[in-house]
Amino acid sequence: MIRRIILPLPEKTSHPSACAGRGSVVYFILYHYTGRREAMAGKNEYTVFDYLQWRGDLTLQQDPFNEVDNLVLCIIAYINLRKIDRLWSKNPKDAMPIGDVCARLTAADEQLGLSSLDYIPVMRAAAETERFRDTRLFAFESRNDEAKQMQFAAVSFLLPDGSVFISYRGTDTSLVGWKENFNMSYLETVPAQARATEYAQEVIRACKHRPYRIGGHSKGGNLAAWAAVHLPEKLQGKRLLAAYNNDGPGFHADLLDTPAYRRVEDRLHTYIPESSIVGVLLVHAEDYDVIDSTSHAAMQHEALSWQVMGNRFVHLGQRSQLGQMSDDVLREWLDSVSQEDREAFCDALYSILSMGGRAKTFEDPVSYTHLTLP
Repeated sequence: MIRRIILPLPEKTSHPSACAGRGSVVYFILYHYTGRREAMAGKNEYTVFDYLQWRGDLTLQQDPFNEVDNLVLCIIAYINLRKIDRLWSKNPKDAMPIGDVCARLTAADEQLGLSSLDYIPVMRAAAETERFRDTRLFAFESRNDEAKQMQFAAVSFLLPDGSVFISYRGTDTSLVGWKENFNMSYLETVPAQARATEYAQEVIRACKHRPYRIGGHSKGGNLAAWAAVHLPEKLQGKRLLAAYNNDGPGFHADLLDTPAYRRVEDRLHTYIPESSIVGVLLVHAEDYDVIDSTSHAAMQHEALSWQVMGNRFVHLGQRSQLGQMSDDVLREWLDSVSQEDREAFCDALYSILSMGGRAKTFEDPVSYTHLTLP
């Protein structure tokens, strides 16, 4: 029996007015990122856990793959699968049943993203359902390269309906991962995007004749959309069923006018919560769907907070006032800063956060108490 899990609400945080002026972008992001998550009167609070309990008995043949299934598989991509040697194989014949993978996992293998929540229970819940029980995993990959300033991880799924789902991990706690995120603001291509395209080609060619979908959450969503756009034209054909960007950044505007983008734009699906900040960075030319969340403000980025009804997210008509304000503030800031200044800012911020290279992750035992914001 799968129990419904109610996510705890974070504690109230102090007002950060002492850290930054009210007119600054730093203040805006810090205030709303650390803002408390409040219960919303009149909202349902059904999430992917409820979806797996209520609709997990329906096979993919009975109820075809949908947007919520996409999120389930993108959540699983955050789990640390590194120790399972068989998963590193890109040969589909070596793919492991999802239940066998779950049996190998311990608390030490929990998700490597920025969330404070556990994701292994999602995978175990999925493995117990008729819908995902026969799913198999393969082609796990994880790379953190400081020299290239790259953080990349992915895993692929062979689904019971005969299709493949390629799932990219979002940002982890490594500082090099954050540096690569910063670099997106001024580089046309970052290494993880290039590797995402290569990885997708390797998996697609290994799974001859199988249709495929690509997805990811946060940075992983950007990688999924990027890979779909940059695949060779032959691979962008009928086999590509969909690419899902779950609250990930968009692209630089010049990409949106290319033939490659136009070939796949009708299969790009972008979901952002009503108060999203991450998902509105850079440009989304495609129509995006605004969805509801059990959380508030920037905490809506948490995938386990996304509200579900039936086999869909709870879709909203428009962004919240906070979401619209974040669009304006962040885009105004990006538009007002030159490429050279963005690069200098990103390099300086990374140097501060990494303590001149001594810290590798946000969890390293170094002190950040010396940091002050103007």
